[in-house]
Amino acid sequence: MNPEINHRLLVPVQARGNVGKSTVLGVLASWLDQRSVEWHGFDLDPDHRCLERMFPETVSLVPLGDEPEGDVVKLLRSCTSRPVTLIDPRAHLNEVLLRTWEIIRFQESFTAADGRVTVLLFPADDLEVMTDLDRTVSRLGDTVDYIVVRNRARAPRTRMFDGSELEAELVRFGAGLLEVPVLLSMARNHLAALEVELGRGVPHVEAIANRDLPLDVMVRMMLDDWVRGVFRRFDGIAGKLLPTRIAAGISAAPTNGLAAAVPIRRGAKINRGNL
Repeated sequence: MNPEINHRLLVPVQARGNVGKSTVLGVLASWLDQRSVEWHGFDLDPDHRCLERMFPETVSLVPLGDEPEGDVVKLLRSCTSRPVTLIDPRAHLNEVLLRTWEIIRFQESFTAADGRVTVLLFPADDLEVMTDLDRTVSRLGDTVDYIVVRNRARAPRTRMFDGSELEAELVRFGAGLLEVPVLLSMARNHLAALEVELGRGVPHVEAIANRDLPLDVMVRMMLDDWVRGVFRRFDGIAGKLLPTRIAAGISAAPTNGLAAAVPIRRGAKINRGNL
């Protein structure tokens, strides 16, 4: 791998749908905008169009034809035209992506152009999901970077992954970890209803910032707290999301884990002498 990365391709490679891929990519796109990172994207899910509906000016909808590998090759050619490229594939497109990369030896050519692929993986307590992830990592090896996304809203437990040989292998490859906090269902439902009312996708950041949108103030506060938490997590793994020089300018906020919390003893600060 070249020490200087000038282009990043970020893409989930997973067969199973409904794991939160589009949600994570949507918030990631907003994070890129907030950090003034130039990017473009491709939505390969014409049925849902989640990413394209949220960012119509930056994301191109790419319906795949009878030869999907050829369509993927066309969009891969543009991965060096921006610092960051996002691809949101529909479910079960993982084999098409992997096969296309192998046909044109994409990782090699992208690396030669100072690029690096980052693959997002979403583990779950499901044998089919875990077998799929194992197959993907076995095929790609250390030719890409990995981010393991723990999305508790979609996969509350990942016991089949935790402590597994697959987890150990990804640790050896230097995989990053993204813990996605759970957004309360009240906020999710209000945002979904707003999108139906407006007839378009509404990025989380727009829902927070655009006061003209008919959104409950408490829901807006929930979204704001959630987005801030996810953005801090993105900052912490910026080295696997961005080109080298851009990542160097991102300051990761220190995280205070539970181990750093000071236990509070009941009644410790009252004047017991006056009882």
